[in-house]
Amino acid sequence: MYDRDYMSTNPDDRAKKTLSWLIGTNLVVFVLQGLFDRQGGPGIVDQFFAFRSGSLGSGLIWTPLTYSFLHGSFLHILFNMLMLFFFGRVAIQTLGQKRFLQLYFAAVLAGGLLWFAASFISGAGSVVGASAAVSALIIFFVCLNPDGEISLFGVLPLKARYLAYGMIVIAVVGFFAQEISTTSAAKVAHSAHMGGMLVGYLFYKYVYLKNPYDNSGTISLSFARFFKKKETAKSSAGYTYRVNVSKETRDLKGEVDRILDKINSKGFGSLSPKEKQILDEARDLLRKR
Repeated sequence: MYDRDYMSTNPDDRAKKTLSWLIGTNLVVFVLQGLFDRQGGPGIVDQFFAFRSGSLGSGLIWTPLTYSFLHGSFLHILFNMLMLFFFGRVAIQTLGQKRFLQLYFAAVLAGGLLWFAASFISGAGSVVGASAAVSALIIFFVCLNPDGEISLFGVLPLKARYLAYGMIVIAVVGFFAQEISTTSAAKVAHSAHMGGMLVGYLFYKYVYLKNPYDNSGTISLSFARFFKKKETAKSSAGYTYRVNVSKETRDLKGEVDRILDKINSKGFGSLSPKEKQILDEARDLLRKR
């Protein structure tokens, strides 16, 4: 327990720093685009950091990630940064800094690669924007709170699940009706949005739900357990196991579980001095063992 991130640093501080870093980087890159790329078409920033259908063949192997820091217009970056701020806060407080960044950049990569595959049909030249990552954060939020009410700026409050349904319908319809069916130069990368949404759902189901309280950022991809022979009831017959657990230890474990739930939902800063003392006592007990 004492190895957890939130035992050493206030998670709210890390959340603010991480989101500030992401939003700040996007804004700085957008300013650089305005300085170097807006005069007469794509410039050096776009050429070297946007993800193009020929980027990988040209050796620009970083572009499937860096494209997410570029944006095509002021409204584009404004919407994405607002969504990153609102939904990113929930995701990072739930997942911790490391797993949040894993979700964010896995969505960027998946969205970019799905767009790349679709570009052979659509003929799209490049993709930019953090929309794939933002889509993943929204879907992750919806999975956490499907019946929670979303009301941005007090406008059109609705249940979270309906927001997800709407996003999926728009992405699928837009993919077939606009992205791969028209020759417009201003195509919306619905394929990238779909990739991000898929990652958001899979991350929730196969990473978060496997261990909701793990903030270490470690994801196990071991396949050994699939081939490990399960013990049968027969193999364990004849053996009796007895573990003596005192009532005091059981009570302490129950209190620690309750406090960890509170940290997960409200952050470490919400704990009372008594609750922090209980965590210290549990930490000392673990060290003695």
